[in-house]
Amino acid sequence: MKAIIYFSLTGHTKKVLEERFEGDFYRIRGKIKIPKKYWQQLVFLGMLASLGTRLKYEPIEVDLDQYDEIILGSPVWAFTIVPFMKKFLSKHKIKHKKITLLITHEGGPGRAMKHFKHYLDSSNSIIDEISIKTGKQYESATIIKK
Repeated sequence: MKAIIYFSLTGHTKKVLEERFEGDFYRIRGKIKIPKKYWQQLVFLGMLASLGTRLKYEPIEVDLDQYDEIILGSPVWAFTIVPFMKKFLSKHKIKHKKITLLITHEGGPGRAMKHFKHYLDSSNSIIDEISIKTGKQYESATIIKK
């Protein structure tokens, strides 16, 4: 069985995951007020991500022991994974699982994959690393598969 654990602010990451994977979906929902204007989001959320802040999120009821494969999805903020995902991975020690890492970004992925791996135990087996550029290129991409 697969658990798909993700954060998605705009819906891009959620959409990519739903198009590619089947399993039990668990959405991480942040507990902060996010600005409505896009440029304010870039500044505010980028600052929080670049400072390594581990932001609080609503509790997720997931028993990771019942899954043999876990897909982790995160947008890239300031060249890293979102603070909510960092907090989740720090709190939930994932061990001895097959892991797929997926990031979505509008520019470059930066060091997001490296940061994802930093939070994972070495007993895990990373079976795939997926980097998807969203925006106009995403809508016309032919690489989306289920």
